[in-house]
Amino acid sequence: MVPPGTVLSRSLGPPGGPPALGRDPPREPEGRLGSPGKKHRATLDILRAAWYLRARERNARVRATGPLRVANQGPSASATRAIFLGGMIATEIVCKPGALIEIRSIFNYGVSLEAWSSIRIGSRSLFGSMIRVADRGETTQGPVVIGDDVWIAHGAVIGPGVTIGSGSVVAAGSVVSGDVPPGCLAIGNPARCMSLKLRSDEPGAAESTRASEVAG
Repeated sequence: MVPPGTVLSRSLGPPGGPPALGRDPPREPEGRLGSPGKKHRATLDILRAAWYLRARERNARVRATGPLRVANQGPSASATRAIFLGGMIATEIVCKPGALIEIRSIFNYGVSLEAWSSIRIGSRSLFGSMIRVADRGETTQGPVVIGDDVWIAHGAVIGPGVTIGSGSVVAAGSVVSGDVPPGCLAIGNPARCMSLKLRSDEPGAAESTRASEVAG
């Protein structure tokens, strides 16, 4: 492609003239920042995770793109298909003797997981930055269970004995001290739950909604 007004003083294009009609032009070789560069970074992320989680149960799909602080006092922490993103503050995993932590999710920076009994986190869940999850507080304790496809936003606190159902969302800065049903939004301090459904499944709900809109 030659833009209008361009002055050509040398040959352009592949040697031997333009490509034949009906054939794709030859592809340029990938540069150093192409696929080989991405593979190199992915390898470094896997090796970094292996170093931080050494002597713990994990697989090759666990990656860490930044610092990770692990204070395990027992061999009961496991990570599968987990990604720990780097940032200003390192994510911290504290597993007390005899406790259990199961991770299969993506974590932003500054997340704190502290297990005295057990913390179980399902698959494909997303954790924002500066989130704290602990199964023991000043007056209460109990295992924490977080389901699949859960999104926990920045600065949220998940307290002891809490179960968050699959597909739920915890708003930023919320403090969750009670169970969150599946498919719900938890918001506030203390957090209150509301359904994420935009329309009610109850019979006649659509008609009542239209009637209220007409009356308004």
